[in-house]
Amino acid sequence: MYHNYLFYKYYNEITVRVEIVITSYALMFNVLEGGVSDPIEWNKDNLTDNRSVIILDESNQVVWLWHGSRQGLVARRTALRQADSLKGHGYTVGKSIIGRDLKQIMEIDQRKIGRDPTTDEIYQNLEKLLNRDNKKLENYVVTFEMSESEPLISKPIEKKPVISKPIEKKPVVKETKPTITPIEKVSPEEIPPPATPTFKPTNEYDASPDTPKVTKPKPSEEKLATSASKQTIDPPLQAKIGFVLAGILDHYDDIWVSKKNDGSYSVEMMDGPICLFKVSEGSKISFSPDSFKGISTTVKLEIQKKFVSLSQLIL
Repeated sequence: MYHNYLFYKYYNEITVRVEIVITSYALMFNVLEGGVSDPIEWNKDNLTDNRSVIILDESNQVVWLWHGSRQGLVARRTALRQADSLKGHGYTVGKSIIGRDLKQIMEIDQRKIGRDPTTDEIYQNLEKLLNRDNKKLENYVVTFEMSESEPLISKPIEKKPVISKPIEKKPVVKETKPTITPIEKVSPEEIPPPATPTFKPTNEYDASPDTPKVTKPKPSEEKLATSASKQTIDPPLQAKIGFVLAGILDHYDDIWVSKKNDGSYSVEMMDGPICLFKVSEGSKISFSPDSFKGISTTVKLEIQKKFVSLSQLIL
């Protein structure tokens, strides 16, 4: 980022004000498989559903990270590592470094646009950047000109002063010495002889007839009620959730299952999402309209057959 410093000049008591103009740069990357960041042309159309895109933005001191809706968990994590690396070190173009020591990373998941207010706000700010007038330089670098009075999207976090509490002095407690009472001496003749045992143990499996039997305590009714209250889904329905996952694992070795706030279950593979289903009343499982999108019909039918056959075991 370069600064052009201009000054006030005085001519016959007339002040001429020249505004300071700051030149900042930006660069867009496509994250390839394996974590390679490839510079691409500055264009809003690059934000597609099958890409992870990183944008170094010096004007707002932000690294923008776009996750397409078809990007899987592994691809998103790989892109996040690349964004974090570029945030600290920047990207070398010729003799210059673009985007070194940027302040923060702004992630945008395309699947959350229109559903999450925070994601919508971040995406709107990114659109403002992509729609700004810019000048294209060499090696895919673009430049913006902004005045010193123009506000940044991301403001630095203000650190609140730490107020230290006064240390309370604890009252000093004087130690009191315990009083020692002398023990009366007893002559050896007054000590009674040791008592003789009533039986002799034979081995570790034998016990005295008078030895009480030890029985394990039964769980109290209170504990049973507590454990029952923790089960939010009945066992047959939990089994059906496992049947869905068992059918998917017949075709995909690595899957990621996550439970959403609304109680739905999301299943993803390395190449993208597989399905999203909810547990409804009456021990039924309902899939979202986008479930199994992009997956062959044969695989979808085989997963369905496996689920139906396993469900018959609990009928």
